[in-house]
Parts: sequence; C-alpha cells; structure tokens
Amino acid sequence: MSRLFFNYYLDTIKFNLIFCLAFYIVSSFLRPTLIEISILFGTCGTFLSFVIYKYFNNIEYYFYLNKGISKLYLKRNTFLINIVISVIVIAISCTTK
Repeated sequence: MSRLFFNYYLDTIKFNLIFCLAFYIVSSFLRPTLIEISILFGTCGTFLSFVIYKYFNNIEYYFYLNKGISKLYLKRNTFLINIVISVIVIAISCTTK
C-alpha cells in the first residue's frame, strides 16, 4: 500500500472516529459496549465517512486517480482495514470477560 493510501485512510478515519464518539456521547444513557462501538466503527461509520469525505473533499479523488489509485481501491482497502480493526477489538474484549 502506498503512502497516498494512508493519507486517504487518515482523512476518512477522522470522520469515522468523530461519528463513533458522537454516537457514544448521544447514546450514553443506553451504555453502549465496546463491541457495539467497534461494530459501528467497522460498518456504518466507515460508509458514513466515505459520504462525508466525498461531500467535503470530492475533488481530491481526481488527485488519487491521476496518481493511479482508483476510488474503488481506496474505499475497499479502507473498509477492510476497519473491519480487521473491529474484529481484533471484539476478539480482545470477548477474551477479557
């Protein structure tokens, strides 16, 4: 993976973490567990971060395309990394109980 991909990943993960933190704060009366937050991080948060990134930074996709990195490559690998992180966090939290 290239350095440009990690630049994209860091840009999208900021939106994802903000969304997950906002969800945790708003639903604090429901007491969401670490497993629920990590599932949200890996699924809905990732897709929402794609939408937010497209809204604010849509023109940057042309930059990545000019460097030979497709939008599908960026989104697919970001999704896979977030799923792997979520599975690791879920596995760790399940083994500690």
